[in-house]
Amino acid sequence: MRFSVIVPVAREGESLYDRISLFASELGHLAVRHGFFYEILCVSDVYDRPTVWAMMRLAKRGLSKALFLTARVGKGGSIKNAMPYSMGDYIVLLDADMPVSAEVVYRAVLLTVRSSLDVLVPTRARRGHGVLRQLLSVAYNSVVNLLFRTGYRDHQAGFKVLSRRAALVILVGMTRTDGFAYDTEIIVWAKKHGLRHGTVNIAWNENREESTIAPLRALLTMLADLLVLRLLTLAGKHVALRRYGVGRVINLGNVHAVGREFTTAINVSGWKRFVVGVFRKLYVAVALYKRG
Repeated sequence: MRFSVIVPVAREGESLYDRISLFASELGHLAVRHGFFYEILCVSDVYDRPTVWAMMRLAKRGLSKALFLTARVGKGGSIKNAMPYSMGDYIVLLDADMPVSAEVVYRAVLLTVRSSLDVLVPTRARRGHGVLRQLLSVAYNSVVNLLFRTGYRDHQAGFKVLSRRAALVILVGMTRTDGFAYDTEIIVWAKKHGLRHGTVNIAWNENREESTIAPLRALLTMLADLLVLRLLTLAGKHVALRRYGVGRVINLGNVHAVGREFTTAINVSGWKRFVVGVFRKLYVAVALYKRG
């Protein structure tokens, strides 16, 4: 069994080093005991000096590959750019605050393999969110089920397991958004393509403070992403995405460029192009809005 853990990183600071080190140590002990191959890839498109230094230390100690993207492409874009540098037959997507243990990750991958799943979608338990975030989460998941009938209760967990085939089909070939709806889009396309998908309940230990994003802003951007996604799924199983270069991929282990960074955009025409353009402008306006 071979799997790659891709960790999209933003402004995590020096604490990233301790979290990844502990996770890598625990995963290493499990690998010795159960005989599997793993690798960790940290990828960031945000220059935050303490975070970058932590990633460089991890790379030099051989605890993680560390990739830095010179252009901002968001969480989804960072994951797409990390994919060509991964070696696993299964891809684990995991938030940088390490909300689940190495044991949970190992068992999730094992369940995916034994159940012949293409996508495993964990459902979070014991979440310590405030009332407002819980209400927003319930509302969001209800809207997703109304639009896409996924049958899942949780679409936003920053932890997924995908077969490499599913990752290439969905992550690289289908996903459009790099915003709040990225995790949701993975589930929607997996179902749309008839990939084998399932869920498992997991203990979730979120190691972040309450989000500083304004609730209305988050709600509007999520709604814009979902409406565009609904428009695309109505068109069928395939989305015409065009890829273009925007920067370089830097290996922080030796501080050398190892490839070209890319992003993707929808290639649509006619009325769909107009509608997608309207939602894109709404998304950007809301995301960049600052209260006076």
